[in-house]
Amino acid sequence: MANSNTVALSQPGRHSPLIGFFERVPIIAGSAVAILGALVLAGWALDIPFVTAVRAGGYPMLPLTALCFVLAGGSLTMAVRPNRTATTEAIQQSLAALVATVSVLTLYEYLRGGQSGFDMLLFGDRLRPVSIEPPGRIAINTAGGFLLYALALLAIPHDQRKHDLRAQMFAAPALFISLVAILGYVFGVKGMYGISQSSAMALTTAVGLLTLGIGAVVAVTDRGVASLLMDEGAAGVLTRRLLPAALLAPIILGVIRMLGESAGIYESEFGVSLFAVATILTFVGLVLWSARVLRDTDKERVDLLALEQQARANAERLQSEAEIARAEAEKANNSKTDFLAVMSHELRTPLTAIMGYEELLSDGITGPVTELQRQQLGRINASARHLLGLIDEILTFARVDVGRERIRWESMSVNHTLSDAAALVEPMASAKDVHFIVELLEEDQAIQTDGTKLRQMLVNLLSNGIKFTDKGEVRVSCAVSNGILEVRIVDTGVGIPAENIEDVFQPFWQAEQTATRRTGGTGLGLSVTRRLARLLGGDVSVASEIGAGSTFLLTLPMKAPVGESVRRRDTPTTPTASIPALHI
Repeated sequence: MANSNTVALSQPGRHSPLIGFFERVPIIAGSAVAILGALVLAGWALDIPFVTAVRAGGYPMLPLTALCFVLAGGSLTMAVRPNRTATTEAIQQSLAALVATVSVLTLYEYLRGGQSGFDMLLFGDRLRPVSIEPPGRIAINTAGGFLLYALALLAIPHDQRKHDLRAQMFAAPALFISLVAILGYVFGVKGMYGISQSSAMALTTAVGLLTLGIGAVVAVTDRGVASLLMDEGAAGVLTRRLLPAALLAPIILGVIRMLGESAGIYESEFGVSLFAVATILTFVGLVLWSARVLRDTDKERVDLLALEQQARANAERLQSEAEIARAEAEKANNSKTDFLAVMSHELRTPLTAIMGYEELLSDGITGPVTELQRQQLGRINASARHLLGLIDEILTFARVDVGRERIRWESMSVNHTLSDAAALVEPMASAKDVHFIVELLEEDQAIQTDGTKLRQMLVNLLSNGIKFTDKGEVRVSCAVSNGILEVRIVDTGVGIPAENIEDVFQPFWQAEQTATRRTGGTGLGLSVTRRLARLLGGDVSVASEIGAGSTFLLTLPMKAPVGESVRRRDTPTTPTASIPALHI
């Protein structure tokens, strides 16, 4: 038993089987007394002697008593059922009120000493032969118990809402009445269950009232006796162990004493002494047993607290280590980014010098250039420009990665910007014999954004589409909707596998990861494009299908954020004439 309670303490939210049983007691008790009352009513209806006959030392349960059990049992069951509605609560209160009405009328009949015939409403012709005066009238202690239980049933909804103790306060004295009556039958003392010679509580009635009382006491689980019985801690352990023993031990010891005296084994004085000693030993044993359980439970609780503290300390240590590791990782990432930026600058300087010398040689400044030399110088220039583009990508990535990329808000023409970007990638499309179609806005509009970054994003997306399209076309179109510029680049290239849709925006990721891949580049173009788009308040998304091509969508707000100063570019914000779609 100690172990089961220890588990309950160590796993909050999971009740032990015993606590789960106590939660179902009201429904079990209500159903039991309702069935008992229904069986007795059936016995009176069928005139079964076992139910209706008066035996020596015992009384039958009367029809009105059985009816009260049916009503009270139904009321108790409905009071604790989940998901109650206003209708079910009204029915529950009505059933309890009917029990109270029967009890009050019965007590009034005793008080005025008359006989109105109210007691004979059920099976009156069969009640007259029964030697009870007046016939059919509920005993005084039974009526008092029912009245108290009716008040308890009426108070249960209030207690559940207000966390009060009214139901338990009404049910406690009624429980005492039924317990006294049962002990009267156990020890053969008629005065404990009968107020007068002709009116007494039946044994079955006493048992039913005791059952009903237990259900009413534990109907509200968060206060009073019920909260102690269902407590997961030491208080619940003590209550569940001591309360049943405190109730049953005196009764059992009293019965043993009475049987010993009746059999002539010992005299009454010895029986009293034996009862006292046995009671003392029993409760001492219960106290010691409960103390041992509490000691084990407390030890387990201390161990659990120590484990919890250790786990918390480990968690804090791991969190601290994780923060240190994160800081180191960020530091290493910043160092990597700084290295890329520095190296890109260092590479850009000699590369610019190479391009300058190439132009001097091409222009014949240092002397005549043959056609073959001019072709070779052209290849040098193309390679240098390619390297310069890669370096610019790395520089942009490095600045964005560490949050150093500045935004220069400008107002510019959408059509002119898109045309300029298309002109830069047109030679690439011509070299691959890919149809390159540019569809501009029918009515040009001005967009407030960073022109350099917009052109870089467009060039990255357009060159990416051409790079992965061996035949077919690359089509770019734009539209403005709800203050958002939408630029759509559609190609008929190889497409992207579904599992790699988001990977294409990761730094240095490429569809062909081998050293012998057909397409060049650093794998930074799309990553940089998305980061720049989000930096400007927009985004880049992609939809693709293997073998059917890809569609990239660039979205940007047409207006700069409030409070930002916007300058005008040298290029016009709107063209002087409409620019038709370009078929390159």
